Amino acid sequence: MSNSPHSNSNPLETAPLAQLQGTPIDAVLNIIDQGLVHLPSYRELYYRWERQQWQAQELDFSYDQQQWQSMPAEERQARMYGLSAFFKGEECVTNTLAPYVVAMPDEEMRLFLTTQLVDEARHTVFFDRFFREVLGVEQESLDGALQVAVGYMNEHLRTILIEALAEIAERIRQEPGQLAHLIEGVTLYHIIVEGTMALAGQRSILETYRQFNLFPAFRAGFTAVARDESRHVLFGVKFLRDMIQQDHERAQIVYAAVQKYLPTALAGLTPPEREIPQYLAARVDPWQTPRYAIESLRKKLKGIGLSMELPSVPPPPVFQA
Repeated sequence: MSNSPHSNSNPLETAPLAQLQGTPIDAVLNIIDQGLVHLPSYRELYYRWERQQWQAQELDFSYDQQQWQSMPAEERQARMYGLSAFFKGEECVTNTLAPYVVAMPDEEMRLFLTTQLVDEARHTVFFDRFFREVLGVEQESLDGALQVAVGYMNEHLRTILIEALAEIAERIRQEPGQLAHLIEGVTLYHIIVEGTMALAGQRSILETYRQFNLFPAFRAGFTAVARDESRHVLFGVKFLRDMIQQDHERAQIVYAAVQKYLPTALAGLTPPEREIPQYLAARVDPWQTPRYAIESLRKKLKGIGLSMELPSVPPPPVFQA
């Protein structure tokens, strides 16, 4: 792909927030699938970042707030559970990325990764605004609002987003020259957290909100978040492919990391067993998000140049007419 700063084949790449509000999320996620066919260079990913700027302060949440205030309490609780992991997750990835920047073995990689750090901070501010101005989380500080969000996260999501990301980031910080740590970290951060968990969760939430015309300003911002993360995921795929092409033994690090983190990640995306009958009774597929996550991961591994057996997820249930 051209390194030209003007290379732009997809109109969604520069779509403003107003347009993203009504854009189907699959159209945005397709940017990743297209990129996996011909991976962009690190410089092209940087240029995409320059083209795709948006402002968290620009969003007007007044209509979203009206919708929230008219919701019954039970629906509000469900929305809080669905969104809290993203709020805390954005803060976690912001706080753990700096060691990766320092440890990157190539200056082009490092330049792009600094843009990702800015993205993650913007995503955190976006969620903080939404939680305060729409969801009514009345905390004086960002830290206080984040603590509210943590209370709505299941143990599996807390393990991956709070504990695992921090643990590998600390190893990278302590030994920045140890490429094995960085390869494991990128596999967790860019492939499992962003390329598997986040994209699957975003797709589920945004499709539901678009179907019911919920939270239009939030949809605009969250779709912009997904577009940002399409760059991040493609960076992770390219980095791992480059590392493995330099030394194929490094593939074992990626395999081991997927085996280590994926079961917990999938558990975080799957409703508890006790709730499955409720989903089925409501004619809702409880395995849709984890099923999409597995398919998403399989595509990312193929882009890296790898293939491995992944856990199976039940097929879509057949509901009687």
